[in-house]
Amino acid sequence: MANIFQRLIPYQSPLELLLKHASLCTEAAQIMEKSVSEYLDGTTVDDKSAVIDGLEHDADQIKLQIREMSTKLKWTYFSRVDFFELLHNMDSIIDSIDDVLKMLTMNVVEDLTQDIKTDIRELAVLVAESVQHMYESVEKLELIAESAFAPKEVRNEDDRVHVVEREETSSDTIGIQIGKKLFNKKHEMNAVDITFLNNVVILLMRVEDKAKNVVEKVRLIIHA
Repeated sequence: MANIFQRLIPYQSPLELLLKHASLCTEAAQIMEKSVSEYLDGTTVDDKSAVIDGLEHDADQIKLQIREMSTKLKWTYFSRVDFFELLHNMDSIIDSIDDVLKMLTMNVVEDLTQDIKTDIRELAVLVAESVQHMYESVEKLELIAESAFAPKEVRNEDDRVHVVEREETSSDTIGIQIGKKLFNKKHEMNAVDITFLNNVVILLMRVEDKAKNVVEKVRLIIHA
């Protein structure tokens, strides 16, 4: 039996393009993590923001490719609706990362306490790890589709996801912790700076939320 990719398209399948998109998200998340740390050290991140703009543009081109080919394809193992839900969430990831970087170019926060800096760095690391887990799930989806959803491959993916879930701390916990610390400093810090940093934290949490949505959707597709 020809594999899914041969049935879909002779060159690059939608899943291969989806994985390329996921790779761009991962690259952007790694840049974001470093940029947040550099920003907290007082370094401008305008150049990093420009790099993210380029990655977002490349992701948009992949999205257009997928949409152009979508009407001509047979969706053998899962529905177009499921596939485009994955794509939509991944697109939101790189869009939100771009928003984080653009926010960091708009304002400079001075005299931020070390404990809040540490928490924000921890959040950025966690978010980047979540995006990496998202990429690994899409990579596994491609492998499972190639295997025609062989039970062994499905079990392997289940085991991997359970390990990730045990190790992963939700960004919600850290994000709320940071928010409380920021607003507790309302008599010490500029109100604009407090709101600014809280908005950055919310954007970081949104990135992780979308990454988890992709992982969960992959699991539902695999077990459909």
